[in-house]
Amino acid sequence: MGEVNIPFIHSLIVVDSDGDRLLAKYYDGKPKDEQLKYEATLHKKSKALTAKTDAEIVLVENELVALKSGNDCRFYVSGPINENDLILVGVLDTIFDSVSSILKGTVDKKSMLDSMELVLLIIDETIDHGYIFEIDSSAVVGRVTMRTSESIPQSTSIGDLTISQALGLAREQFMRSLTSSRGDGY
Repeated sequence: MGEVNIPFIHSLIVVDSDGDRLLAKYYDGKPKDEQLKYEATLHKKSKALTAKTDAEIVLVENELVALKSGNDCRFYVSGPINENDLILVGVLDTIFDSVSSILKGTVDKKSMLDSMELVLLIIDETIDHGYIFEIDSSAVVGRVTMRTSESIPQSTSIGDLTISQALGLAREQFMRSLTSSRGDGY
């Protein structure tokens, strides 16, 4: 039987228009000084590319890198040189589209910094220790905003729910109990 090749992401990096780091997640164990050099090389090599509508693919330091630009920030997803570029683009599009959805279409430095906890949740819902966890941006946004409780069938047992579904269901029931108790004079 042949060897199974599981796609692996080396890093996810977001920089501003000057090349300064907004956030970075490295899954390949690269030391901090090498990370900063790598980010500077990425910015230098890609600053002439626009990548506003479609992702671009570049080769940097024997890594395949997919990049996409927001208003004044740029997203990079890197992987091994032998990785399928469509996989990297899929992960990048999932993260970018999810962030864009959460930030209501304004993917810029200020919005990203203001909503950093949601951006980090999006990344954690998409990539887990370098392995791809989810590539459906609507599912990622649903988990991050905990909107999945609307799609839970009534016959589902509590043991079959994800943590976010259980929390969403608990929040929904709590809100329902608050609104129904208002008739008691409280």
